[in-house]
Amino acid sequence: MREKTENGHNVDLEQFLEDIKVVVRDGQELLKAGLSTMRERARAGAESTGQVVRERPYETMGLAFGVGVVVGLLACGVWTRRADSD
Repeated sequence: MREKTENGHNVDLEQFLEDIKVVVRDGQELLKAGLSTMRERARAGAESTGQVVRERPYETMGLAFGVGVVVGLLACGVWTRRADSD
């Protein structure tokens, strides 16, 4: 058993390292559980999106086109402002 004394505190290094290992292990388990939940949500979202696209293909294409036009206009405006300021 190694003990270290600094600032008047006795610390059992082996117990401290074991505690750190437990905390890291628990953190890894929480991350794995969270990742599993995120995968399930992403899969459910993708399935529902696919269903909507199959049910309304023309509305989906129109929406995608509209978003593309807006993004394109915004990008042109940003680049035009940068060219004017230089």
